[in-house]
Amino acid sequence: MLFRSLLSLSCIGLLVTALPDKSHLVTRQPNDCREISIPITVEVPRFLISTEINDDWDAAALTFNLTRRDFGQATFPLPITGTTAGPVRSTYSVGGTFCGNGSTTLILTHGILESKLYWQPDFPGSERYDFVKAAVKAGYSVLSYDRIGVGSSSRIDPLTDAQFQVQVAVLNALVEHVRNNAASPLPAHKVVLLGHSYGAYLSAAAAASNQSRNSVDAVLLTGFAGGFSHFGPFLAGAGLRVARDRRPRRWGALDPGYLTTADRYADAYRRVAAWTHERGSEPFAAGELPSLLATSITYRDITAPVQIVQGRYDVSACGGNCAGQLDEIRGNLTGARVVETVEDLPAGHNLNLHLIAPKAFGLMFDFLGRQGL
Repeated sequence: MLFRSLLSLSCIGLLVTALPDKSHLVTRQPNDCREISIPITVEVPRFLISTEINDDWDAAALTFNLTRRDFGQATFPLPITGTTAGPVRSTYSVGGTFCGNGSTTLILTHGILESKLYWQPDFPGSERYDFVKAAVKAGYSVLSYDRIGVGSSSRIDPLTDAQFQVQVAVLNALVEHVRNNAASPLPAHKVVLLGHSYGAYLSAAAAASNQSRNSVDAVLLTGFAGGFSHFGPFLAGAGLRVARDRRPRRWGALDPGYLTTADRYADAYRRVAAWTHERGSEPFAAGELPSLLATSITYRDITAPVQIVQGRYDVSACGGNCAGQLDEIRGNLTGARVVETVEDLPAGHNLNLHLIAPKAFGLMFDFLGRQGL
């Protein structure tokens, strides 16, 4: 039977608690940046996911299933058997980089197969692709963080913890932490959510939720068209493999439920392939995508101004041509005070790693400026 008990993130009661008094400065970086670690407790229902990943054959089978034409429909339902009897309480450590001293803070959420390095790449000549540096120069503060399960944040169970609604609850807690915690290094009068790809869905869901709707002053989304029609080509091209078997020296301690791309060529149409594969990429957990597909985001509940900035040739968001593909999501954002879309930038999915990046950054800052931010 098709699993139809979707979790609506705009109405479900979520207990989300940041622990601001325990956040601490870990190290200092140049350019007024510092590494921080924030303990966060969330309490949300979990999906019961029936997928099991032990080896590359299981990863390949998951890819076949996720790309099947009728995946998620009655003929081939999601691998979800139900939900927990009630909310599950968990505490995580969220690792982030905080830069700048502006009164408006941008909270940056990266996508699948990425870490917070997406926003501040460190390969030679990467200055033009450095969103964090550009934002600080424009007068903003920036919190870029690793989603739980990734990089400097807590390693988590890839099925029970690495779920979309849990990641949203973590982001809600970060919004509360940044907005209200005068004792931390992150005080802000205004908060903007900027999400890329999977992070765009998280940012939209947080902005639509009861927890953050009145605390978010604007939403910026990239690598995003609001739907899932074009996930198939993206996943097929990724050639998912068990991360610990692919890169044992780097990821050998991970559960086999963490997946990565087959090789650097699977990344080539999306990013600066060599740097991404060797340095910038991070595995994603098997529970992330089924839980996203089983979650209903009520876009009309977003009240803050929204800007969607798209590379025209984005495969996963638009099937390789975004012209006209943002009309539907624009029409769903009926509660937003302002909605602006850009769909014709000459770039693919990972907008920040294309030559057009500085122009894209400027469009975002101009939009924020027109909203008084």
